[in-house]
Amino acid sequence: MKKMSIVLLLVPAILATPVWAQSKLDEAIEKAYKKLEEGKTEDAVKELTKATKNAGAPGFAALGELHEHLGQLDEAGAAYTQATQVATPAYKPEALALLANFTLRVGTGREALRLANTAVEAGETATTLAARARAQVRTEDAPGALETADKAVALDASNKMAQVARGEALFALGQNADAEAALKKALQLAPDFPLAHTRLSRVLLALGRPPEAVAAARRATELDESFGEGFAILGGALIAENLNNWGEAIAQAQQGAFLDPANPIVNTIVGRIFEANGQVDQAVASYRKALAADAGFAPARLALIKSELNRGNREVAIAEAKKAAADMPTSPEIQYLLAVEAARQDDYMAALGYLERAIKGMPGSADAWALLGHTYQANKRSDDAAGAYAKAVELAPQNLKYRTTLGLLLGMTGNLEGGLEQLRKVVGTQGYKEPDGWVNLGWVYRNMNNPQDSIAAYKKALEIDPQQEQAALGLGWAYQQTKEYDLAITAYHQAVKIKPEVAGNAYSGIAWSYFFKQDVAKALEFRDKAGQAGGADPRLGEWIAKLEQGLIKSQEEIERLKLAQQKEAERARQCNAAGNAVRSRNAARRIQGARAITQCGGGQGVDDLIYLMQADDDYDVRIAAAKALGSLGRVARKAVPNLEGMLAQPEYEAPINATPEQLDNQMKDFDYRKAMRDALARIRG
Repeated sequence: MKKMSIVLLLVPAILATPVWAQSKLDEAIEKAYKKLEEGKTEDAVKELTKATKNAGAPGFAALGELHEHLGQLDEAGAAYTQATQVATPAYKPEALALLANFTLRVGTGREALRLANTAVEAGETATTLAARARAQVRTEDAPGALETADKAVALDASNKMAQVARGEALFALGQNADAEAALKKALQLAPDFPLAHTRLSRVLLALGRPPEAVAAARRATELDESFGEGFAILGGALIAENLNNWGEAIAQAQQGAFLDPANPIVNTIVGRIFEANGQVDQAVASYRKALAADAGFAPARLALIKSELNRGNREVAIAEAKKAAADMPTSPEIQYLLAVEAARQDDYMAALGYLERAIKGMPGSADAWALLGHTYQANKRSDDAAGAYAKAVELAPQNLKYRTTLGLLLGMTGNLEGGLEQLRKVVGTQGYKEPDGWVNLGWVYRNMNNPQDSIAAYKKALEIDPQQEQAALGLGWAYQQTKEYDLAITAYHQAVKIKPEVAGNAYSGIAWSYFFKQDVAKALEFRDKAGQAGGADPRLGEWIAKLEQGLIKSQEEIERLKLAQQKEAERARQCNAAGNAVRSRNAARRIQGARAITQCGGGQGVDDLIYLMQADDDYDVRIAAAKALGSLGRVARKAVPNLEGMLAQPEYEAPINATPEQLDNQMKDFDYRKAMRDALARIRG
């Protein structure tokens, strides 16, 4: 047996016990641990039990720590409880904090939080606040935990438990680099503190450093051979380091379960190791064992739900997830899981609600931000999607999939240079062999009217994956721009061969290529094929007819037409960016989008402006939308009923004794109604 640290007991005891009594207790502790090193376990316990008669609560606390070290958890709990019962007012907060921390090992998070709150009420110290922070982490209140832990550190930066609590809170929030720093600070204060080593192991694992995680966990087990969590976390680190370590990993984790049979952390890790080996039934049993000990332990609930999904029990999993969300409404992991499932079912509005709650609880989760970006994109809010993916990239700069998507989204929202910068970083990464980055890069070059670089990017994508139909389509367009029409036709045919569903677009591109070659028969043939496939360009027939009738007499005229096509494509891209902007969460961007959309004419642009007027909660945005509608004139005729209906609604009147904001809203409502009347008059002509 290794001697455990007793600093936690000695400092508060000095403050609460007469010097002579403290001296006697220190002497008894030293004797007890000496007997323990000699293998005389019963004598060690007797020594400290005898000391409790004079030392009171500090003696019972020391006895509890000894029992805990020996793995005698029932006896430890009884001693810690006795310490709280006989404690003087001066020592009461520390005794309660000890019991709260112990309860995190053998009991429920809610009970630990209750004890910790009672400890803080009895006396607000770094130790009591640290206990509360740790219990808050356990009960899924990571933001509150960090606030509490920061307060504990501010009171006493030399308190090892305060630093550990801060590390746990930062880890729960996904702020792993800061968590590592806090835990290393704890270990500077107490190098032989097993709990700090285990928590550091978990952080190192999250940072992608399994060998270091294994070393930290091993150190914890060397320092305290009765600490079940240390063995379980070592098992988790071993399996993360190498799946071939499964035998040793499960042996270490099961040793942890033997030492701490009621510890939900231990049983959850055991379950994850089973699951890593494909033993889902055993994993589920371990998760249920964890929940039997603490029904509110979110990681076990989350793991159980995922396992049920893996077993194909989707209805069971979703029902369990919704029950978990009701029981633990602050659990960001549960909210995230519900968001994943909602997105899987294309219910993006529901996913958005879940994600906003998830990110509030774990703002450092790159995966959550990326899913939020995907959800925004599905809701046609590309501007917001780009912002969310930018955050995901900030949190996980090595995740090239996130960066690839960000590059495309920046381009879609009009920031082509920004998109180009991100995508160059992606494809410039050593060993990069994914086609998506090259496809997106080709698209950005295409929209920057740079066909040569676009060709190179699309070729690279097809070299990596010959089945990339989007790359083949893009290559066709690029060759068309460089007047290499035969190569364009070949690329378009390749796209159809890869994926017949793109035939409409591909045949339309082939028809245009034949048109530019002045081959009327072939242009007509593929125009008809495009029409049959649902991809006919209505302009194509008009221009083929002019070519056939001899109204287009030179290659120069065809080149002018091609230039007009490019301008039309650029205009369409700008209009798309404007449409994205009107759905942005940023009011200034929505105003910008409303003004830009006037360059796009009717159709979707009018619908977007009507939407802003009816749904936006910012008067300045509504006014901008009304003015934009008016500038469209008769093109916006479909908006007349909407304008008439909104003008028929009662005017906003500020109440008596109105606030400055209410008075401002009254003035803005006046301006808004005037803008609507002006728009109506201009539309009617």
